[in-house]
Amino acid sequence: MSATLCDGCGRPASAEHIAARIRRLELATRFRPVHIVLLILAEAPPPRVEDYFYYPAATRNERTGLSRVLFDELMRAASIPLGQGDASCLTAFQQSGLFLADSLECPVEDIVPGLRDGTARADPRELCDRCGPTIVQRVRLSYKPRCITLLSTRTRHLIPHFERAGLSKQLLLYQGLPLHFPHPHNPAAQAQFRAGLADILARAGLQKS
Repeated sequence: MSATLCDGCGRPASAEHIAARIRRLELATRFRPVHIVLLILAEAPPPRVEDYFYYPAATRNERTGLSRVLFDELMRAASIPLGQGDASCLTAFQQSGLFLADSLECPVEDIVPGLRDGTARADPRELCDRCGPTIVQRVRLSYKPRCITLLSTRTRHLIPHFERAGLSKQLLLYQGLPLHFPHPHNPAAQAQFRAGLADILARAGLQKS
Protein backbone atom coordinates (compact mmCIF):
# COMPACT_ATOMS: atom_id res chain seq x y z
CA MET A 1 0.00 0.00 0.00
CA SER A 2 1.38 3.40 -0.95
CA ALA A 3 1.81 6.00 1.77
CA THR A 4 -0.65 8.89 1.98
CA LEU A 5 0.92 12.17 0.90
CA CYS A 6 0.16 15.32 2.88
CA ASP A 7 -1.39 18.10 0.79
CA GLY A 8 0.52 20.64 2.87
CA CYS A 9 4.10 19.40 2.73
CA GLY A 10 3.91 16.74 0.03
CA ARG A 11 5.62 14.13 2.21
CA PRO A 12 4.37 10.67 3.18
CA ALA A 13 2.33 11.30 6.30
CA SER A 14 0.69 9.45 9.15
CA ALA A 15 -2.98 9.76 9.97
CA GLU A 16 -1.99 11.86 13.00
CA HIS A 17 -0.02 14.30 10.81
CA ILE A 18 -2.92 14.77 8.41
CA ALA A 19 -5.44 15.12 11.25
CA ALA A 20 -3.28 17.81 12.89
CA ARG A 21 -3.04 19.75 9.62
CA ILE A 22 -6.81 19.61 9.14
CA ARG A 23 -7.34 20.76 12.72
CA ARG A 24 -5.03 23.75 12.17
CA LEU A 25 -6.88 24.67 8.99
CA GLU A 26 -10.21 24.50 10.82
CA LEU A 27 -8.95 26.72 13.64
CA ALA A 28 -7.42 29.30 11.31
CA THR A 29 -10.60 29.43 9.21
CA ARG A 30 -12.68 30.02 12.34
CA PHE A 31 -10.71 33.16 13.22
CA ARG A 32 -9.86 34.45 9.73
CA PRO A 33 -11.10 37.98 8.96
CA VAL A 34 -13.37 38.46 5.95
CA HIS A 35 -11.02 41.23 4.82
CA ILE A 36 -7.40 40.91 5.97
CA VAL A 37 -5.79 44.27 6.63
CA LEU A 38 -2.45 42.97 7.87
CA LEU A 39 -1.19 39.48 7.09
CA ILE A 40 1.54 38.36 9.49
CA LEU A 41 3.59 35.57 7.91
CA ALA A 42 5.49 33.24 10.23
CA GLU A 43 7.69 30.33 9.17
CA ALA A 44 5.80 27.19 10.20
CA PRO A 45 3.29 25.90 12.77
CA PRO A 46 4.57 24.30 16.00
CA PRO A 47 4.51 20.50 16.35
CA ARG A 48 1.77 20.52 19.02
CA VAL A 49 -1.70 21.61 17.92
CA GLU A 50 -2.15 23.05 21.43
CA ASP A 51 0.69 25.47 20.66
CA TYR A 52 -0.85 26.64 17.39
CA PHE A 53 -1.65 30.37 17.46
CA TYR A 54 -5.35 29.85 16.67
CA TYR A 55 -5.87 27.13 19.26
CA PRO A 56 -8.37 28.59 21.79
CA ALA A 57 -6.68 27.34 24.94
CA ALA A 58 -9.03 26.96 27.88
CA THR A 59 -6.25 27.69 30.39
CA ARG A 60 -3.03 29.64 30.07
CA ASN A 61 -0.83 26.65 30.82
CA GLU A 62 -2.07 24.66 27.80
CA ARG A 63 0.44 26.51 25.62
CA THR A 64 4.16 25.97 26.11
CA GLY A 65 6.68 28.82 26.49
CA LEU A 66 7.33 30.02 22.93
CA SER A 67 3.70 29.69 21.91
CA ARG A 68 2.40 31.53 24.98
CA VAL A 69 4.88 34.39 24.64
CA LEU A 70 4.09 34.88 20.95
CA PHE A 71 0.34 34.83 21.62
CA ASP A 72 0.59 37.30 24.49
CA GLU A 73 2.94 39.69 22.69
CA LEU A 74 0.82 39.78 19.54
CA MET A 75 -2.24 40.61 21.63
CA ARG A 76 -0.41 43.28 23.63
CA ALA A 77 0.93 44.92 20.48
CA ALA A 78 -2.60 44.97 19.05
CA SER A 79 -3.92 46.48 22.34
CA ILE A 80 -6.11 43.44 23.04
CA PRO A 81 -6.58 42.68 26.78
CA LEU A 82 -5.34 39.22 27.80
CA GLY A 83 -7.64 38.61 30.76
CA GLN A 84 -10.64 37.70 28.61
CA GLY A 85 -9.36 34.26 27.55
CA ASP A 86 -7.71 33.02 24.37
CA ALA A 87 -10.91 32.55 22.33
CA SER A 88 -12.08 36.11 23.03
CA CYS A 89 -8.58 37.44 22.26
CA LEU A 90 -8.56 35.61 18.94
CA THR A 91 -11.98 37.00 18.07
CA ALA A 92 -10.75 40.54 18.81
CA PHE A 93 -7.63 39.84 16.72
CA GLN A 94 -9.90 38.74 13.86
CA GLN A 95 -12.14 41.79 14.20
CA SER A 96 -9.06 44.03 13.98
CA GLY A 97 -8.35 42.71 10.49
CA LEU A 98 -5.24 40.82 11.60
CA PHE A 99 -4.35 37.32 10.44
CA LEU A 100 -1.34 35.18 11.30
CA ALA A 101 -0.44 32.55 8.70
CA ASP A 102 2.44 30.14 8.29
CA SER A 103 4.52 30.07 5.12
CA LEU A 104 4.96 26.30 5.53
CA GLU A 105 1.72 24.47 6.23
CA CYS A 106 3.33 21.74 8.36
CA PRO A 107 5.87 21.82 11.22
CA VAL A 108 9.49 22.03 10.13
CA GLU A 109 10.16 18.89 12.18
CA ASP A 110 7.80 16.97 9.87
CA ILE A 111 9.29 18.40 6.67
CA VAL A 112 13.04 18.00 7.28
CA PRO A 113 14.03 14.34 7.73
CA GLY A 114 16.41 13.87 10.63
CA LEU A 115 15.61 17.14 12.37
CA ARG A 116 13.94 15.50 15.35
CA ASP A 117 16.85 13.16 16.10
CA GLY A 118 19.52 15.80 15.50
CA THR A 119 21.00 14.26 12.35
CA ALA A 120 19.92 17.20 10.16
CA ARG A 121 19.46 20.97 10.36
CA ALA A 122 16.80 23.14 8.78
CA ASP A 123 18.07 25.59 6.16
CA PRO A 124 15.86 28.72 6.31
CA ARG A 125 16.74 29.78 2.75
CA GLU A 126 15.92 26.35 1.35
CA LEU A 127 12.62 26.21 3.22
CA CYS A 128 11.65 29.72 2.06
CA ASP A 129 12.58 28.90 -1.51
CA ARG A 130 10.46 25.77 -1.26
CA CYS A 131 7.33 27.59 -0.07
CA GLY A 132 7.96 30.98 -1.75
CA PRO A 133 5.95 30.44 -4.96
CA THR A 134 3.11 28.79 -3.02
CA ILE A 135 2.83 31.52 -0.41
CA VAL A 136 2.89 34.24 -3.09
CA GLN A 137 0.00 32.46 -4.80
CA ARG A 138 -1.91 32.13 -1.53
CA VAL A 139 -1.41 35.84 -0.82
CA ARG A 140 -2.68 36.85 -4.24
CA LEU A 141 -5.58 34.44 -4.65
CA SER A 142 -6.74 33.66 -1.11
CA TYR A 143 -5.55 36.08 1.56
CA LYS A 144 -5.65 39.28 -0.54
CA PRO A 145 -4.36 41.44 2.34
CA ARG A 146 -3.90 45.18 2.27
CA CYS A 147 -0.47 44.81 3.89
CA ILE A 148 1.98 42.00 4.69
CA THR A 149 4.66 41.67 7.33
CA LEU A 150 7.08 38.86 8.22
CA LEU A 151 7.66 37.27 11.62
CA SER A 152 11.06 35.80 12.57
CA THR A 153 14.37 36.50 10.90
CA ARG A 154 14.14 33.02 9.35
CA THR A 155 11.48 34.38 6.95
CA ARG A 156 13.80 37.05 5.51
CA HIS A 157 14.47 34.79 2.52
CA LEU A 158 10.84 35.31 1.46
CA ILE A 159 11.50 38.98 0.70
CA PRO A 160 12.93 38.36 -2.82
CA HIS A 161 9.90 36.22 -3.66
CA PHE A 162 7.55 39.09 -2.81
CA GLU A 163 9.72 41.58 -4.65
CA ARG A 164 9.75 39.47 -7.81
CA ALA A 165 5.98 39.09 -7.55
CA GLY A 166 5.51 42.87 -7.47
CA LEU A 167 4.27 42.90 -3.86
CA SER A 168 6.99 45.17 -2.44
CA LYS A 169 4.58 48.04 -1.71
CA GLN A 170 2.40 45.77 0.42
CA LEU A 171 5.34 44.39 2.37
CA LEU A 172 5.91 46.27 5.64
CA LEU A 173 9.20 45.54 7.39
CA TYR A 174 10.65 46.97 10.59
CA GLN A 175 13.96 48.68 9.92
CA GLY A 176 14.15 46.72 6.68
CA LEU A 177 13.84 43.30 8.35
CA PRO A 178 11.18 40.85 9.58
CA LEU A 179 10.04 41.19 13.18
CA HIS A 180 12.32 39.43 15.65
CA PHE A 181 10.64 36.59 17.52
CA PRO A 182 9.76 37.61 21.12
CA HIS A 183 11.69 34.86 22.89
CA PRO A 184 10.74 33.91 26.46
CA HIS A 185 12.91 35.20 29.31
CA ASN A 186 14.15 38.05 27.09
CA PRO A 187 12.22 41.22 28.01
CA ALA A 188 14.35 43.33 25.65
CA ALA A 189 13.43 41.12 22.68
CA GLN A 190 9.78 41.23 23.67
CA ALA A 191 9.85 45.02 23.94
CA GLN A 192 11.54 45.26 20.54
CA PHE A 193 8.88 43.00 19.06
CA ARG A 194 6.06 45.14 20.48
CA ALA A 195 7.70 48.34 19.21
CA GLY A 196 8.22 46.86 15.76
CA LEU A 197 4.70 45.52 15.44
CA ALA A 198 3.21 48.77 16.76
CA ASP A 199 5.14 50.63 14.05
CA ILE A 200 3.85 48.25 11.38
CA LEU A 201 0.27 48.43 12.68
CA ALA A 202 0.43 52.23 12.49
CA ARG A 203 1.73 52.12 8.92
CA ALA A 204 -1.05 49.69 8.03
CA GLY A 205 -3.61 52.14 9.42
CA LEU A 206 -4.59 49.88 12.30
CA GLN A 207 -3.19 51.87 15.19
CA LYS A 208 -2.29 55.44 15.96
CA SER A 209 1.44 56.12 15.61
